[in-house]
Amino acid sequence: MKALWAFEPFHQDEKRLKGMHNTLSLLVGSSSKVEVGFVATHNESALNLAFKIPDEERYSVYPRKLIKQELKKARVKLEDKNIHVVDYETMSNTKSVDRLLKLASDRGADLIGLFTHARMGYLRLAMGSFAETAIHRSKLSLLIFNPKTKVTPKIKNILYASDFSPASEKHLKTVIAYCKELKSDLTVFHQAEVIYKWSLDESNPKIHAYRRKVDRMKSWIEQECHRVGISGDVIVAAEFKATSDLIFATMKKKKIDLVVVSAKVGPMAALMGGSITRQIVRGSEVPVLILK
Repeated sequence: MKALWAFEPFHQDEKRLKGMHNTLSLLVGSSSKVEVGFVATHNESALNLAFKIPDEERYSVYPRKLIKQELKKARVKLEDKNIHVVDYETMSNTKSVDRLLKLASDRGADLIGLFTHARMGYLRLAMGSFAETAIHRSKLSLLIFNPKTKVTPKIKNILYASDFSPASEKHLKTVIAYCKELKSDLTVFHQAEVIYKWSLDESNPKIHAYRRKVDRMKSWIEQECHRVGISGDVIVAAEFKATSDLIFATMKKKKIDLVVVSAKVGPMAALMGGSITRQIVRGSEVPVLILK
């Protein structure tokens, strides 16, 4: 595997930079498989207001210099050949995201690392969201850090939030492979319909069929974990509470180091009905891996 780190040389701190590099390296197997990419758009104020820098260097040589300075401060070693700066004259957030995705594809990346500022309300609408646009448009998996993200040197506990759909089986196998490689324990969380635990119509055969379906999936996951020799715990919740709140509570209880969710490509597609992925990305205190 190979990762492209969508590096933004402004508004970052050394600890988070070091954490992103370490987490990407763990997920792809080696720090040598991590490259940096930056799309230098002409609406970036730190660049277009750098009047002391010659025009021919402002969106190429200058940002490369800034990136190298930030990496050095964070004590992240990266070869020059693995730093890629693209001069792209656009004012469109979507086009700049697409240009980054093209760079990732050109570099043969399997995973993209991104920071999000986790802006809310009017500010998010006014500024746009590079990370959220990438979530919807990327065909590659994404590792997301928000300003709350805390990173541990090792990933000991992984939580996978699954909707138990047929498509989630493929992603589950990916997560299990990560757990085996990283020697991590796995918790699979599923928010079932309330009828999984109780119903006013217990004579309804559809309710019992639904429960059997959920139980079969739970049993299959446990068997897969046992087959490859990892510790796996499957939690099926059926409560009148927000799914994201239940996930965050489970993460705290299980001392999770990495949360994994699934997302489809497209502006209307996301995990479990629309907003769960966004809520996790914005509120998680650990890195979020979004599988595609």
